[in-house]
Amino acid sequence: MLIQKSAASPKGLKLRNAGEFRVVYERGARKVSRSFVLFALPNGLEHSRFGLTTPRKFGKAHDRNRVKRRVREILRTSRALIPAGFDFVVNPRRSANERNFGELRSELVTLLGADK
Repeated sequence: MLIQKSAASPKGLKLRNAGEFRVVYERGARKVSRSFVLFALPNGLEHSRFGLTTPRKFGKAHDRNRVKRRVREILRTSRALIPAGFDFVVNPRRSANERNFGELRSELVTLLGADK
């Protein structure tokens, strides 16, 4: 499946370096669900930015890559619903591999506060 460049995540919507991630981890609010740990910090911008991490303890590379693709697709398709003005870091948990896409989407959208 080829994603058109216009449908991909723009660079300005991504957390890019370790410093940006560190600030969100240290100062951000932490929310935990069955499949995700989410860190959120107001960023003062008119849009939200996202970071995604999957540590090696999550599993093998193909498991990490699969869950990252799924999370990116959820973020891409739910962008209009997600509150603006936050930096989010999404950390999938091992149980994310056991859930289907619909369950993951519902859980992450709820965690991001996009269902309100």
